[in-house]
Amino acid sequence: MVRSFYIDWPLFISFALLVIIGLVAVYSATYTATSDPFYYLKRHIFALIIATVGLIVAFSIPIDFWKKNAYFIFIISVILLVVVLVLPPDGTGTKRWINLGLFKFQPSEFVKFATVLFIAKYLSRKEDKLDSFEPVVVIYAIVGLVGLLVAVEPHKGAALFLFILTGLLLFSSPLKVRYVLTPVFFILPFFIMFFILKSNYAFSRLKGWLNPDPSSKEGYQPYQAMLSFAKGGPLGEGIGMGTQKLNYLPEIHTDYIFSLIGEETGLIGSSLVMFLFFVILYRGVKISLEKDDLFTQVLGLGVVYIITLNAVFHMFVNLNIFPSTGFTLPFISYGGSSLIMSFIYIGILLRISKEPVKVSFVKRVK
Repeated sequence: MVRSFYIDWPLFISFALLVIIGLVAVYSATYTATSDPFYYLKRHIFALIIATVGLIVAFSIPIDFWKKNAYFIFIISVILLVVVLVLPPDGTGTKRWINLGLFKFQPSEFVKFATVLFIAKYLSRKEDKLDSFEPVVVIYAIVGLVGLLVAVEPHKGAALFLFILTGLLLFSSPLKVRYVLTPVFFILPFFIMFFILKSNYAFSRLKGWLNPDPSSKEGYQPYQAMLSFAKGGPLGEGIGMGTQKLNYLPEIHTDYIFSLIGEETGLIGSSLVMFLFFVILYRGVKISLEKDDLFTQVLGLGVVYIITLNAVFHMFVNLNIFPSTGFTLPFISYGGSSLIMSFIYIGILLRISKEPVKVSFVKRVK
């Protein structure tokens, strides 16, 4: 039976603090961008309102709903990926967005969640075959086809994300490790060859990552991002006092907002953000593994992996540990599809936390 009036406070407080940090960071990053200093902040708050509604709805939905409709949701996500490929490209020549008027929807964000649902449902249906190679082959094959659709947009970073997410989920499941890892040795070289080395755009990103040089087009952003952290030092230059946002670092309110936090709040502020994401990861994994149902376990692990993988990708790009991949920082970056989906993930995790725990975790009175 669902535990009434129960909420995982460490998870919720960490999430709420990140949202507050995001409000301050978005305002600081954008108040000089237009004649109206509150333009981006008002739009971000509007996205937060929609996202909060999404969180409440997700929190209200029983886990059985996701289990019953997992395959249907996955099919819808694939259809949306096809739809976005049919639409005309945007100003950058890519096909990643569906314009809904009030905001733009990115199907590749939705397909991450749909993939988690598909894997959770498939593994729960094949519990009697988890000691065989069959589930691994089927899951990698289907997710691989979805990844190809995402890569064609092109959004190779999201395709790589799907591959890593799938591997993590399978590794965390009862499947044998050798079954999970064997296909990786065949898939990874294919991905590197055809989606990185054969792509001029991806290859230029690699060059910029290896040689961050402000005088080169591909090395400009990595250099400016690292410069932000160098300027911030241990304590930062002060909230609102950063200078990298003054047309030095493009997309600072979305793809490079962690650099802004590093410049204005220093090592202390950056470490706080990383710590809060670690708390969400820890609580999310603990909440998920306390459940008896395999579907619920995989669903919980999946959504918390999406949150933390997005955060890690974003931070590593900003620190130039990874080449630029265009990932926003959950709960903090300027609003959109990623923000709304991140709130939904928290709603699902909070709902899972209300579900009854394993019998072995229940104290018995003798």
